[in-house]
Amino acid sequence: MHCPKCGEIIEKEQRFCEFCGYDLINIEIQEKVDSIEEKIEQNHNNKPYFLPYNNPGGLFDINRNFYLFKEKYWDWGSGDILDEHGNIIGKMKRKIFSIRRKIELREIDGTVAATIHTKLASLRGAQDLKDPEGNLIARIKKKFFSLFRPKFYLEDAAGRRWFEAQGKFLGFSFKIYDLSSRKVVAEVEKLDKWRDIFFGGLFDYKDMYALRILDNTIDRRILTGFVLSIDNVLHDV
Repeated sequence: MHCPKCGEIIEKEQRFCEFCGYDLINIEIQEKVDSIEEKIEQNHNNKPYFLPYNNPGGLFDINRNFYLFKEKYWDWGSGDILDEHGNIIGKMKRKIFSIRRKIELREIDGTVAATIHTKLASLRGAQDLKDPEGNLIARIKKKFFSLFRPKFYLEDAAGRRWFEAQGKFLGFSFKIYDLSSRKVVAEVEKLDKWRDIFFGGLFDYKDMYALRILDNTIDRRILTGFVLSIDNVLHDV
């Protein structure tokens, strides 16, 4: 290593430069500061809150690219989660007496894998997506004045906005965009949209949503959280 003042070669263990007397403790402090700043910058660029959670074979397996959310009982918020082959891979369970409209996402064995519920005192019906320990993963908010083509934003736990879900007419279909690249990372389709428009849900009481994922690097909890947030805000009772 070289002394930053005189440029002579010195031993790293030295307290002072033997050539010019420079206090080498400043180098150690600066190296630590540089290391911390580098990690912060790397984390910011790599979206640390959205590094893929992966439970191989589980509900949020990073290799899953298709989810079908099939509700029961007139928009009640409980039901099955299926894969593209029609196999049940998880469950949705709404807490009946929850003023925050809390829904648990459960593995096949009944283990709670994540929860989503309405944030109290939110003018935009913000939805909190949390892990089983209650830690906030993300918050999803509806944009004001987006009635016919509703739009939702997803923020990380620090309030930074990363994703956007843009709906088509009346919010029956959505594309989810990564705001850093503007690429479409997933698509959401409400499969019973014509029932809702023409019949008011009287002839088919089960809401169904299909989620098709186009990006294999994004945490599946975030994308499923978008689906349930859209349903909680726009279509559920």
